[in-house]
Amino acid sequence: MDYGPGKAFVSPPPGGALSCALMSPVVTDFVDGVLGMDELERAWHGPSSSDGHSTGKTNNSQLTITRNGASDFQDRQVYVFVDDEPLGKLKYGRTMSMEIAPGRHRVRAFNTLLSHTVEIDAVPGEHVRLRCTNGMPTVGWLMMMFLHVTALSVRLEQI
Repeated sequence: MDYGPGKAFVSPPPGGALSCALMSPVVTDFVDGVLGMDELERAWHGPSSSDGHSTGKTNNSQLTITRNGASDFQDRQVYVFVDDEPLGKLKYGRTMSMEIAPGRHRVRAFNTLLSHTVEIDAVPGEHVRLRCTNGMPTVGWLMMMFLHVTALSVRLEQI
């Protein structure tokens, strides 16, 4: 029987069954140094809420940072930090949110050249909204005309 391209496999090759040398082995046991099932499930689902440290939704505040201003340069990402901890990169047209503990927090936006920091005071259950813009400063057009470069200034404002 011909086993070439375009031909259907109808019966096993001469000699009966397929050779085991062509098949890959199946691993059924865990290798030392690899996480066990409990650790893998905790990593997949996150920490359990039964550890005694959880707080109710009404005790926490929500922080949302939006970057969709009309005067935004729309090209570069802005790095966002909350209380000196990195929250992530914020690109134009995107929004990022996180739960924060009530109290005073410092939110910093950094565009790899300039940064702007605002302090917010979140009360329990409040949704704090900030707008981030990354655009040309007041003298940006003059710099662009004479030097053909400009620095983008980043701003955070509460909305």
